[in-house]
Amino acid sequence: AQWGGNLQSISDDRFQIFSQHTYASFYLPAGRVWELLIGAFAAFYLRDNDSVEKPIYKHRQFLAFLGLVLIIVAVVYLDHQYIPPFPNFYTLIPICGAALIILFGEKNTLIGRLLSTRLLRWPGLISYSAYLWHQPLLAFVRLRSQESPTFSTILIIIGAIPLLSALSYFFIEQPFRNKQRFSQRIIFCAAGIATIVTLMLALFLIRTADNRSMIMNNGGDPYLPDLQKYGNWKYVVKAFDYRATINNSFSNATIKSKRRIVLIGDSFAQDFYNMIIEGRHLLKYEICVFYVSARCQIYIGPEDRLNLIEAGHRHTCTNAYDIKYALPLVRQANIIILAGFWQEWSARRLPSTLKLLNLTKQQQVFVIGAKNFGKVNPALYVNKSMEYRLKQYQNSPAEALKINQLLEETIDKSIFVNIQKMVCTGRNVTCSLFTRDGKLISHDGLHLTKFGALHIGNIIFKNKPLNRL
Repeated sequence: AQWGGNLQSISDDRFQIFSQHTYASFYLPAGRVWELLIGAFAAFYLRDNDSVEKPIYKHRQFLAFLGLVLIIVAVVYLDHQYIPPFPNFYTLIPICGAALIILFGEKNTLIGRLLSTRLLRWPGLISYSAYLWHQPLLAFVRLRSQESPTFSTILIIIGAIPLLSALSYFFIEQPFRNKQRFSQRIIFCAAGIATIVTLMLALFLIRTADNRSMIMNNGGDPYLPDLQKYGNWKYVVKAFDYRATINNSFSNATIKSKRRIVLIGDSFAQDFYNMIIEGRHLLKYEICVFYVSARCQIYIGPEDRLNLIEAGHRHTCTNAYDIKYALPLVRQANIIILAGFWQEWSARRLPSTLKLLNLTKQQQVFVIGAKNFGKVNPALYVNKSMEYRLKQYQNSPAEALKINQLLEETIDKSIFVNIQKMVCTGRNVTCSLFTRDGKLISHDGLHLTKFGALHIGNIIFKNKPLNRL
């Protein structure tokens, strides 16, 4: 089954019927259908047996109680920090708990009487409406502002959800359940019309956004067109992925020249490669790249790295995204560059990782520090003047500064490239969000636009230690 692929102790891909991204498993039917099937099987059993009278009373009491315990255990202990992303093997715990209550939690059992009380029935009645309301409301609040929503705002939203859910229950759910008022035909027609209207509205809003972009472009401000072309995830990964795909091995032509570079890392390595490309740096070198996901980190050492990686990401990192697979390239390279969104555990162990690379005296290594300009919301700078944009500075998050400080303390300064310190030179060590030409440096606070890659690349390659190349 699909969730079997997320069972941590099983690493053999043959255990999975099929494999797909965890997001796809969560949202698409193929990854969730087994949950629905358990409920369907329970319904078939109840239908064919009229009721579950065959088990004796004590057994029904025990099984219903066990079902409630399984649900409580799932709520209390199944934390995303310790288990793989849902759906996975652990999802069986609450699912089986719910099935046991459906099958054996009759009114004459303790659990049945407990769940039949008005106090618990009411949350159950509005639970589906609450489920539908909470996500769009919380998402809207998060996207509405550049800052994270305050605790009081979240509290107000949570307080409003039961009221909205009750209104939905009485004025939408209940009327539509009345077959005398709404036939099946009416419901399907209404749903079809609503779908068409929603689609037309979405297309209209998308078209409106495109027109706004065209107006901005015609007005002489290339901000939005630049953002669409060079301020997104596709731009960040494009050059790096292309290099990895076409030929990710060194040619014989560079054996004697000793100008071979291997760049290893995550999306920050992709940013670094864009700096090289946009600024036309290191033109005399042959460059190979190797991707290691930020979730997995760059590490070589005696400890099992899966025990150091967050539990939710261990499945992703099992037999993949490991620097050990890049060692053949490391052996052939003259210069090794490690770039990543370093976590504290990998940063502390970096001296050991560098030592275990077993580099020769002729080989050079450089470590590129993480960069973080704080949260950036590009929409805030649409229709703003050049003067306004050039005044935009932000503080770096404390965690980013802490990790870079840790790297400075643990590895030789002659190999460490502290991008944050080189670039964030504003008042009180703040980071400029725009270049001197008024171009946005980062579209999300972490990754660079084309103009950010050019700007930062020109800075770091003119300063130590990369100016030696």
